Amino acid sequence: MFYPLRQYLIFGLLFVSALFGRTAQANYWELSTGFNYNRSEYSAGSYSWTRRLGGSIGYNFSDSSTIEYSYQKSFERDHYEGFSDSFYNDEVFSVNFVWNIMGRTAPIQPYAKVGIGELNREATIYDSGKTQVQKINQMTGVLGAGLKLLFTKTLAFRIEGTSYLSGAKISSWKDNIGATFGISFYY
Repeated sequence: MFYPLRQYLIFGLLFVSALFGRTAQANYWELSTGFNYNRSEYSAGSYSWTRRLGGSIGYNFSDSSTIEYSYQKSFERDHYEGFSDSFYNDEVFSVNFVWNIMGRTAPIQPYAKVGIGELNREATIYDSGKTQVQKINQMTGVLGAGLKLLFTKTLAFRIEGTSYLSGAKISSWKDNIGATFGISFYY
């Protein structure tokens, strides 16, 4: 985990380079980060929450085509008072092809992505006084779509929905869907 000073230093360098970097076009790099948090309260003492944090680095070899390496970390807790408590700690590493539908000069940039990666999951389940820990390391497919809103020529707000396909099977697209909100820097 980053120390607070390093986080501020990295964010500061990215922000300055986004303001004064080169404009978005072919043959440039893109650095993106995003997060999501949601919580549901079911009844007194029963709840569920999920936290996702991710980042990617991509090389744009044309105005509309990007190859990106992506990392996503998520943590989920499902607590049912007096019954069970579950913790899911996931990491997904993937390589994706991203198609920028409108190209990089458009102020609103919809995109779609497809890729392949690895899901590493550790699930800890406490149920009726018993603890069960399961670890899963499996191949996963990636399907996603998103929208970037350009603030400057080198900085964009990013909204993305992604489905991680269990075992890389298209039929599992509904099993692991998440949304993230973040920013993209173009170099």
